[in-house]
Amino acid sequence: MKGFPKHLNTRADYEYVRDNFPAEQWCPAWQSLLDTRFSWLPASGAEPKGIELREVEQDGQVVGQEAWVEDKNTKIFRLGFTVEEVKEALK
Repeated sequence: MKGFPKHLNTRADYEYVRDNFPAEQWCPAWQSLLDTRFSWLPASGAEPKGIELREVEQDGQVVGQEAWVEDKNTKIFRLGFTVEEVKEALK
């Protein structure tokens, strides 16, 4: 492989770039793992206080709500990282 990879698809890819490239190259990819871990998901009505909610409209009518929450299906968790691991790597 020549240069920084265009796609990081596995935990091993992220660890490889961290170990073999300067921080200014790999830090943005790792930071993206943290930044993209939240998503708008359907609100259950049992969200804790302080969770941001928005109304979902369809044909001009409110049909539900979505909450801005940590999504367990985002890349950081699919790859097996924890938030703490990524934060520690970025220090």
